[in-house]
Amino acid sequence: MQTHKRTLLTRFLVWRLKHISHKQFIYIISIVVGVLSGVAAIAIKNFTRFIQHLLEGNLIEKYHTAFYFIFPIIGLTLVYFIIKYIFRKPITQGIPSTLFAISKKKGFIERYKMIASLITAPITVGFGGSVGLEGPTVATSAALSSNLSRMFHLNQATRTLLIGCAAAGAMSSLFKAPVAAIIFAVEVFSLDLTLVSLIPLLIASVSAIITSYFFF
Repeated sequence: MQTHKRTLLTRFLVWRLKHISHKQFIYIISIVVGVLSGVAAIAIKNFTRFIQHLLEGNLIEKYHTAFYFIFPIIGLTLVYFIIKYIFRKPITQGIPSTLFAISKKKGFIERYKMIASLITAPITVGFGGSVGLEGPTVATSAALSSNLSRMFHLNQATRTLLIGCAAAGAMSSLFKAPVAAIIFAVEVFSLDLTLVSLIPLLIASVSAIITSYFFF
């Protein structure tokens, strides 16, 4: 099965080189990255709200205030055991980990980070942890775009651009501000202000916000 998948991917890559230019392919991939970023933002927000709804349900509604100091401890404990016994690798969430991957690892991000933040961040925030969802959403989206670029054998410059597209898509989906998300990605990831970078960023940002509106 895995050999068959590799054969199909190889055929697609050969077909792409013959029929689609590099610029056109970046535009297409930026749409995919934007949609994936929007889905990641939706998944993280909905999972967090689901946990919050469970904890504030009718079962403990009258006693909820008594658990304000207990819930964060329970959430952090659950995350600790998930990291130790399921992933068994350190999970560095947020924008600094993405910047580290770009500067030290040529934009390559481990595959497990595509789902790590999707699980640990909602549990932490849903149980009352004093963190936000922006960093984990960017980290998840960046991991998705990095592994997507790895699958299609894209170079480091394109991989960095797609990570910026993922960050723009994540912020656009969360805050419904596509232009501000583009500025954020350009500033944080030090992307060049050229049409080569701005058009994919715009496409990813708009794709992400459309995806978010589609589900909400």
